[in-house]
Amino acid sequence: MQLPISTTYRYVSALKKTGFIEEARIAGTYQLGTMILDLARNVPKKHLQEFALPFMHQLSAETGESIVLSTLHDRQGVCIERIEGRHTLRVSHELGAIFPLHAGASGKILMAYLDRETQNEIIAHIGLPRFTETTITDSRKLLAELAQIRKQGYALSDGEVIRGTFGIGAPIMSRAGTAIAALSLSAPTHRMKEEEQRQVRDLVIKTARRISKGLQSQEV
Repeated sequence: MQLPISTTYRYVSALKKTGFIEEARIAGTYQLGTMILDLARNVPKKHLQEFALPFMHQLSAETGESIVLSTLHDRQGVCIERIEGRHTLRVSHELGAIFPLHAGASGKILMAYLDRETQNEIIAHIGLPRFTETTITDSRKLLAELAQIRKQGYALSDGEVIRGTFGIGAPIMSRAGTAIAALSLSAPTHRMKEEEQRQVRDLVIKTARRISKGLQSQEV
């Protein structure tokens, strides 16, 4: 089918604006955009939230800390659900808050399960801005850590976004093996001694796996 150049331009512009396509490395060519990746994850966010919420409440009750559920959106992470910890001094998260993928437990989990080409594109387009002295700003170090996160199945963050906060995250997986979300726990660093880290890490991983298993059983 042949279309007038002006019509083709309008279609391409609309697809770019909505994120369905994006410019590729070769000039004048395009590739599928991040919106397609979002749609391909095939678990509606509302259903994901509703299913995960009881598990998040239980995890928060067991640990006393804040629990966050995040997904990918336009090369960044977004908080789609959270449970506040019961302590007076706690880490709070806003619903709908956008955050980078290279820093923090949630972001690194979401980024770790992307393919290497997409990881490199995120680094090239977004960069690796420094938030604290522990933020990873070297692409080689970040890619190495992402590979390790994928191998071990969890991510840690010690003040990478905000000083004095500690995060532990694990992926929520689809039956196809893609990470559809990140489940993470946030707490003040002083409450996360080595033994507490191990205990909380195991609980976060266990909870993420339970959510994954439940969602997978409902996939068509």
